Amino acid sequence: MKKNKSNILKGIVVALKANFYIVEIYHKDFNDESLDQFSEKIRLLCTRRSKLDYQGLFIDVGDLVCVESVDYKNKRAVIHKVEQRISFLKRPAVANVSLVSICISVDEPFFDMEQVSRFLLTAECASIESLIVLTKIDLISNNDLILYINKLKSWGYDCIPVSIENSKGIDSLLERFRNTKLTVFAGPSGVGKTSLINHLIPTVSLPTASVSKKLKRGTHTTRHVELFSIGNGSLLADTPGFNRPEIVCEPSDFASMFPELRAQLSKSQCKFRNCLHRDEPGCVINKDLERYLFYRQNLEEIINSHLPYQAN
Repeated sequence: MKKNKSNILKGIVVALKANFYIVEIYHKDFNDESLDQFSEKIRLLCTRRSKLDYQGLFIDVGDLVCVESVDYKNKRAVIHKVEQRISFLKRPAVANVSLVSICISVDEPFFDMEQVSRFLLTAECASIESLIVLTKIDLISNNDLILYINKLKSWGYDCIPVSIENSKGIDSLLERFRNTKLTVFAGPSGVGKTSLINHLIPTVSLPTASVSKKLKRGTHTTRHVELFSIGNGSLLADTPGFNRPEIVCEPSDFASMFPELRAQLSKSQCKFRNCLHRDEPGCVINKDLERYLFYRQNLEEIINSHLPYQAN
């Protein structure tokens, strides 16, 4: 068994497997004859040094790591260092995310404003750029599609409408992903995330499932987060679908998570600095905005979650 303790390689965690980490090494960056037997990219099954546990460091998909004690024959190694992250998405847990691509269907399952907004807030709270991908557009008319696009624009977001049935929008989406370092595909179950990845990367062939006719929502097929190469050195993360992302935010910061509210606050200021844009005098926020009621309802939930517990 040939091991090289002195040679330290850099890679990215592409998946987690039980208590192990799958680390992809791009070996063209290294001058090591031992790597010549492998293809351009190597995937190593890794453990972690105990010192990382003592330091309280977590390792997630997307983390850039340094590995040592490489066993070239069995493709094993040990992670001894984790590079500093530039960003972190809490759920799904992915590090160094450049773009959150929120996959939402216009039908089967139907478009849910609250659900879409919760996924958008997940990206906003992590200060990560987001893009909405509207799927299954072949199921609606062009006029209805235009209404959806205009709706999202009024919220302050761009979108790319796609259909895997006629490949509409696929080239535009692929170009966007290939110009982004690491994109996370997020969204509820059944909207076509996995089917779309299979269409974008035909060599992957991930399992898919149909939408439940009884529940009118999708069933889970993706069980874990995994990164896939999409060309041009870019990576795409498939993630498990979930239907109600948690909103974690301070009440005072919540309004800044809505682009349409940010736009109004950038033009004029409320009378009071600590205004939460409810019924305070001198508030400049337009209460007729489509998502204002969603903002108010969830603001109250956030405020209540911050209140200290009082025993009866």
